[in-house]
Amino acid sequence: MKLSLFAASLLTAATIALPALGQSASVVDIMEQSIRTSPSVFTAEADLDRASATASRIASGPYEFEVNASGGQRRMDNPLASESRYTEWAAGVSRTIRLPGKKRIDQDLARIETDLAGSTLDQALHLERQEFAMLWSEWRSADLLRETSSVQAEEALRIAELEQVAVDKGAERQIRADQLAAAAALLQLQADQDRSAAEVARAALTSRYPDIAFPARPIPLELGDSAIAGLLDASIERMPAWRNSQLVAEQARLQAQRARLEKTPDPTLGLEFTNEFGGAETSIMARVTIPIGGSTRRAYAREMSASAAVADLHRVRVERDFYQAIESARQSLSASTSLHQKALETASASANILAKIRKGYELGEITVTEFLTARRSQIAAERTVAEQRGKLESDLLNLIALTGGQINE
Repeated sequence: MKLSLFAASLLTAATIALPALGQSASVVDIMEQSIRTSPSVFTAEADLDRASATASRIASGPYEFEVNASGGQRRMDNPLASESRYTEWAAGVSRTIRLPGKKRIDQDLARIETDLAGSTLDQALHLERQEFAMLWSEWRSADLLRETSSVQAEEALRIAELEQVAVDKGAERQIRADQLAAAAALLQLQADQDRSAAEVARAALTSRYPDIAFPARPIPLELGDSAIAGLLDASIERMPAWRNSQLVAEQARLQAQRARLEKTPDPTLGLEFTNEFGGAETSIMARVTIPIGGSTRRAYAREMSASAAVADLHRVRVERDFYQAIESARQSLSASTSLHQKALETASASANILAKIRKGYELGEITVTEFLTARRSQIAAERTVAEQRGKLESDLLNLIALTGGQINE
């Protein structure tokens, strides 16, 4: 199915009994406001400062100047010497020099550290969007059923009351009024159950985001065809988990390069100043120290290379998981669109049949049992419309959350 046709069919199915398009963005606005109040997002934001400090440490490295000093007295048992005690001291300064290749990689690792913190924040927002989408959709679906059952209960009660009036006038039998009253009571019970379910769903949403003032009832979600096309064409780069796996793989690759370079130790350069025999002898000495690399450094290089391979395989897995999630969301949205349209058609046909049966019932040609049977079919069809409408909006909001919460009209 071509994208434009899919979007057009989705919009056709989504325009029944909905407010103006300008109101639809409010659902996404509420989502974005809500997720920003989540403790997990606050934690990720606070980690940005930690990442900045860590990046500075990595870029600088443990390459500091080292100063040493010593002093003492020398005693000589030499009768020919002018003095038997001499004050002596020694001082030095040294620093390990980072090789140029290592410095470049350390700078890249520092950059990755801050990028990873930003990616972690994006991922926290992504996960919170999915949580919001689930809770909001549960509330919206429950509210659609509550609204449907309430209307059905009111209509059934009105029919039962009119039948009772006819009975009181002697025009109908009491048994027919009792049957209609029982059906109305059953529908009222269903309405009460649906109202309770909607209240529970709303409480779950508000308890997770207590700082947000939610509307009394959920706002319907409706998007234009260009917005839906953008969601369906969302690229993998908009998936925070994929971006995070890319950065982790790059970090592991750089760490492996750094470990291989570490097999060649950094040299330490130093200067030493000595004063002996009370200043009779002084010296300035240059010193170069180079550790001899051994099996530990080689093993560490192999370890980091293996970690880089694992990180790259993880990136491939995350990429496949993303494609699977996106494709599943698209297929689910396509199915919901089709089923919602079919539910509307079924409800329309059922309403036409019920209208004819009701006319026959009013003329006395149809029994109350036949009327109630047709009424139950219409009630079931209307509930199916509500359920499919809730599923359609849920799948649409899930796709919005999955692709980053951005909508381009």
